[in-house]
Amino acid sequence: MDEMQALLDDLYLVCQPIMLCSHTNNSIDGYEILLRSRKLCAFPKKIFLWFIEKEERNAKLMAYYFRELKKLIASHRNTKLSLNLHPKQLQHPSTWGFLDSISLMRKNVSIELTEHYCAFDPAEGADMLQTYISKLKTKDFSLAIDDIGSGQNNFELVTKNIQNIHTIKVSLLNFRNLNEEVTFHFLNSWLTLSNHYNLKLIVEGVESESISNKLKNLGMVYQQGYYHGRGQVLC
Repeated sequence: MDEMQALLDDLYLVCQPIMLCSHTNNSIDGYEILLRSRKLCAFPKKIFLWFIEKEERNAKLMAYYFRELKKLIASHRNTKLSLNLHPKQLQHPSTWGFLDSISLMRKNVSIELTEHYCAFDPAEGADMLQTYISKLKTKDFSLAIDDIGSGQNNFELVTKNIQNIHTIKVSLLNFRNLNEEVTFHFLNSWLTLSNHYNLKLIVEGVESESISNKLKNLGMVYQQGYYHGRGQVLC
């Protein structure tokens, strides 16, 4: 067995619930797909970055995702799944080939663009990321901008692509050192923007019932975090 296959065999997917909260009950709206390593019992950051660095290796990773998505959807036909893509992956033809291969899964699968910084080739132009986002829109995938306010997923990226995105995600983990009232005022600005442009706002990093209820009372009904459930293998 070659080294690349051994690394792939160590990987598995877990799904963390995204909740739709109301004053009477909370229900699962969908899941975010998260990559895990059996050896590390965590996200294999170094291995993942190694895979996406080169086209040939990224192609192997995309083939892995395709196989696993087919299994998930076969057993969970009515479940919404959100798959993370690193901006670097958008530079690889194999990623776009993968997206074409799952085109019939679009009702189930949406894309999350992660916040990780990626230096694009100057020859491609300063707005290459925006071009890729527009291309995702033309392929009819629902797109979420993950972890707004971190990395390159900033306010400017959202406003430039407001017509190309479906969801914005904000993590409470980025506000741990701030006063709670200030945090909620800040989040409320994103809620106002999302309501005006008909975007879904998901608040991540919800870790307690009290925080969940405060968000819910402010109208932030889509939530994700350890309070609502950790990533689990879907049976």
